Amino acid sequence: SSGINAEYGGSLFYSDLDPDTGKLSKKKKIALGVHSTTLQLFHAFDANHVFASSDRPTVIYSSSNKLVFSTVNQQDVNHMCPLNTAAYPDSLALASSTGFTVGSVAAIQKLHIQTIPLGESPKRIAYQEPTSTYGIITMRSTNVTTPSVSTLCTNTSNSSQFSNGMDSDARLKKDLQHNSEIHNLLIMDKKTYEVLHAHTFAPTEWALSIFSYSCNGKEYFVIGTAFVCEEDSEPKDGRLLVFRWDGTTLTQVAAADVKGAVSCVTEVCGKILAGINNKVTVFEFKEDDGLKVECKYHNTLMAVYLRSRGQFILVGDLLRSMALLVFKQLEGRLEDIAKDYKANWMTQVEILDDDTFLGAEHFNNLFVCTKEGGLEEDDRRLLKLAGQFHLGENVNVFREGSLVLKNPSGAPSLVHKTILYGSATGGIGLIGCIEKPLFELLSTLQDALARTVTSVGCIPHSTWRSFHNDRQNEPASGFIDGDLIERFLDLPRPEMGKVCTDLFYDFDGTGMKREGTVDDMIKLIEDLARIH
Repeated sequence: SSGINAEYGGSLFYSDLDPDTGKLSKKKKIALGVHSTTLQLFHAFDANHVFASSDRPTVIYSSSNKLVFSTVNQQDVNHMCPLNTAAYPDSLALASSTGFTVGSVAAIQKLHIQTIPLGESPKRIAYQEPTSTYGIITMRSTNVTTPSVSTLCTNTSNSSQFSNGMDSDARLKKDLQHNSEIHNLLIMDKKTYEVLHAHTFAPTEWALSIFSYSCNGKEYFVIGTAFVCEEDSEPKDGRLLVFRWDGTTLTQVAAADVKGAVSCVTEVCGKILAGINNKVTVFEFKEDDGLKVECKYHNTLMAVYLRSRGQFILVGDLLRSMALLVFKQLEGRLEDIAKDYKANWMTQVEILDDDTFLGAEHFNNLFVCTKEGGLEEDDRRLLKLAGQFHLGENVNVFREGSLVLKNPSGAPSLVHKTILYGSATGGIGLIGCIEKPLFELLSTLQDALARTVTSVGCIPHSTWRSFHNDRQNEPASGFIDGDLIERFLDLPRPEMGKVCTDLFYDFDGTGMKREGTVDDMIKLIEDLARIH
């Protein structure tokens, strides 16, 4: 069993309790907020739980003989009281500085999921914080007559209502008889999930990309599209569109016709950056003057993913892995400074820091490249492989973020940056960046666990996690398998002791390494597990 106590400042201490002697041991600390925390016992799902009232309210419960902390989708709770009446069975009464709430506890979990039915397929999403709205690209089939959000919305528009940037030639009418998809832009309220506006794109025009863009104190949604013709192997025409939502009306403020599909859009140095077929193009935008091409980069096979950091741009090429560009704003040009020359079929890219880049490829692998700083010109132009790992899922999106609230106490974190990923099979996962000493410790532990833990199907861990595609099969490196590391907590204590050998780390934060005990490793891995 465990004992729990809270202190002023939002910190909470918990320890193991020996029921025979009443002795507390293995004291641990976690920050639940910045304000004082009060604890209240309540009963739900045939078990006792503890509600921690604070600026970050949390439900504490036991799972697999360890305490789990689950955040509550409510903020700044001053006090909680269990409430169980005929009108409000198995409920909680929550008091805050602004009001009083009565609610029931749903299934306790770390990640709260709410499904919003659309009746059509969502393809891309962008969040615009100043307007508290989501811009969502959706697609519905012309063969399906079931009502959906875009057909039921009362506030609508379509591309035929906007004349700027729209050709009136046969391009919009070509292949209409074969058109089976209708693409829409939905403006959705962040809090209520109400669709405030539905915009339908031109016939045969497929919306491919979206991002939220700030310019001169105003907020815009930038959309990249392609005109799809059954006769063409790839789109020959597309558009870059700029919309503004003012709270009641969606206005198209600019449009530019382009030669190709606008597969990706983002921002660099305040300009709009777009991947258009085999080109990366920088556009200058002014609401009065519209969109103007500033410069282009042509040395790609198909620029399908873009990320920017300052003046640096990471390009994910369909078949040519990754390339790093720099936007020289004063000279008005894009220049490549480094490339990964391996032929990887990319599915997404992300910038970890100025010199480290993450990629996902078609055969369900992840890899990391670093920009070298050697003396030779050829070395500086090479993105060198720093890590590779078979994930087993086809990743199609990376986003910097977290599944839990960040520690507000200011205490140092074991993981200094986290990247969320989404997969084609509907999975959501997390990749964390750690320092080298911790990596070395976990790598030793990972090897020991791989020899101890029996995997599903008895597949060797090294075989499953090896980087493999249709051309190569190489051992995993530079990555730690978090799923395997957390299996340590499920081992019997004698097995833990066998695994915990030759594990040296600065467990005390003094700058001095020492050999870790079972309790040291339990605390470390529990702390790591709380990032998801």
